[in-house]
Amino acid sequence: MIEHRTAVDLWERYRRGEPNLFTPRIYTAQGQSTFTEIQRRYRSDQEFRRSVDRYVSEFERLLGDVVKNDPDAKRTDAYLTSETGKVYTMLAHASGRFEGA
Repeated sequence: MIEHRTAVDLWERYRRGEPNLFTPRIYTAQGQSTFTEIQRRYRSDQEFRRSVDRYVSEFERLLGDVVKNDPDAKRTDAYLTSETGKVYTMLAHASGRFEGA
């Protein structure tokens, strides 16, 4: 749904403060379709919204723990670009977490 190199570049640029990175163009064609469906369900299905919000919050909590002991950000990068991190990216993006980012 998101190419590994794209995920690496995205998070590097995000940490440098580059704006307007989170657009549907970061995803593959299949990923764009999935993103649109997640976004639609997030807006219309309360239970789905709660599940997405829990996943995003839990991932961010775990990421916060990693960041505390990761001076060179290598472990943080590994988390964000893992398959789980890519799911986090899409869910957080579809839920509006990165709007204005």
